[in-house]
Amino acid sequence: MSSALCWGVPLSAHSVVVMGTQYYDGRENAHTDYPVTHLLQMMGHASRPLLDNSGKCVILCHAPRKEYYKFLYEAFPVESHLHHFLHDNFNAGIVATVIENKQDAVDYLTWTFMYRRLTQNPNYYNLQGVSHRHLSDHLSELVENTLNDLEASKCITIEDGMDLSPLNLGMIASYYYISCTTIERFSSSLTSKTKMKGLLEILASASEYANLPIRPGEEEVLRRLINHQRFPFENPRFTDPHVKANALLQAHFSRQHVGGNLSLDQREVLLYATRLLQAMVDVISSNG
Repeated sequence: MSSALCWGVPLSAHSVVVMGTQYYDGRENAHTDYPVTHLLQMMGHASRPLLDNSGKCVILCHAPRKEYYKFLYEAFPVESHLHHFLHDNFNAGIVATVIENKQDAVDYLTWTFMYRRLTQNPNYYNLQGVSHRHLSDHLSELVENTLNDLEASKCITIEDGMDLSPLNLGMIASYYYISCTTIERFSSSLTSKTKMKGLLEILASASEYANLPIRPGEEEVLRRLINHQRFPFENPRFTDPHVKANALLQAHFSRQHVGGNLSLDQREVLLYATRLLQAMVDVISSNG
């Protein structure tokens, strides 16, 4: 069983992709199945547009999983993930004055792909029924909970129980295209007494770094990297992506060379860091 993705090479009139179905999840210290959508995307590389008439994909998996993966031959429904990212969508809509009250928020959802899929696959969206009443209650509850969370994080304000207005934190999050949870963490953590070590820890704690990959065998490399940084770590967990982000940021600031996959990870960390640092400066300025 392959735990990593392997690309094949073109053969005559078609391309071949050989791939495993699992990847190493450093947070759980175990191998985890790829999401089905990722498998379908990788299978798509078995055929080159305008060059191949057909393609082949070889899937390597445990024998007991063979029957399960036969469904890849069949059409698979596409579902919406909007409900997992609704806070940032609503915040951006409120800042742009597209959503000015709770009714606008409900109307906004009725124009989304998620709304079309609610009645088609209600169990996926935790919907209790498909009647108009069920839909209305579900959307109202979703809007209410999301907006209350945004108000609690001081990104928006709710006036007279209905009207919505953006606050400074919400505008900063929308402008720099960063998560509301990140901007809330910045606001609650940054103080006039925060030192450089604390600033780095707050920066590395951003939600944007939560999906930084943790690969098998990286623990020793990260340990050596951490031991050579200016600011020490207190009981670091080497399977924590935020610890890894902190180490890579410090390595960059001290111009310490990192190679291999870590250099790719560092590039991704730095791409986010530009926006995150600008947002951090704005939060500090707005707090005086």
